[in-house]
Amino acid sequence: MKRILLILIFICGFQTIFGQPEFPMPAPSDYPVLPKTAARPADFIPSGWKIMGEAEGDLNGDKRKDFALVIRATQPKFITTHDGLGESPFDTNPRILAVLFWENDGYKLALQTNSYIAMADFPTMSEPFQTVKIENGVLRLDFELFLSAGGWGMSNQNYKFRFQNGKFVLIGADKTDTQRNSGEMESRSFNFVTRKVQITTGNISGKPKDKIVWKTLRSKELKTFETFPKPFEWEVEKDYFL
Repeated sequence: MKRILLILIFICGFQTIFGQPEFPMPAPSDYPVLPKTAARPADFIPSGWKIMGEAEGDLNGDKRKDFALVIRATQPKFITTHDGLGESPFDTNPRILAVLFWENDGYKLALQTNSYIAMADFPTMSEPFQTVKIENGVLRLDFELFLSAGGWGMSNQNYKFRFQNGKFVLIGADKTDTQRNSGEMESRSFNFVTRKVQITTGNISGKPKDKIVWKTLRSKELKTFETFPKPFEWEVEKDYFL
C-alpha cells in the first residue's frame, strides 16, 4: 500500500507541474436524502441519477427479495474535458450505495452511504467500483485499484457485509495485489468473525508453487459502514490497507 500511495503522490505532483486541471469533487450538498419508503426500487433513484450496479436477494432473513443499488449523478458540472493524462472527459459525479428492505408491499431504506462507493481521484486511475452482489444473505462489493501511468502495481478487493443487530457489519474481505511486469502476487483473505487471515504469495504463472500462511488479527471489533466509511483507507494491519 505504501508503494501505491507513493505512486499517487507522484502522479498528483506530475499533474500539478504540467498543468493538469483541478477536477471538481462533490460536496455534502450534492448528495440527496433518499426516500424512507417507496413502492419500487426505481422510486429511490433521484432525478438526474443513474444505476451503476444493482443486486437482489434476502439480506435480513425474512425470505423476501431485498435490493442493493449503486447510483451515480449525471451532473454536467462534474464532467471535465481536459488535455492532460488519462481519461477525458473525466467524471467525478457523486455516488450513493442504498440498501432496500422489502416491507408492507413496498420497500424501506435500510442504508444510505455517500462515501463507500469510491471514485477515481484523477484521470489515470481506473473506475474503482466493479460490482455489487447479494450472495447467501451477504452484501458483497467489489473494487479495483489500477493506474494507467506511474507504476506496475494493481489490486482487486471485495468486502462482505452481513446484516445483524440492526447494522451491516464487515465479516470478510479479500484483496489481491499484483505486479503486472513480474507477475508477482499476494492475496489476503480476511475472516473478521474468526479473526483469521490467509496469506497466499506466488506468481500468476503458477511457478513457483504458491506459499500459504495463516495469521491471527488483533482487532476484535467488527467494522460497519459507519466505522469503515471508505475502501482502501483502513489500516487493518501495520502498513497494510483495505
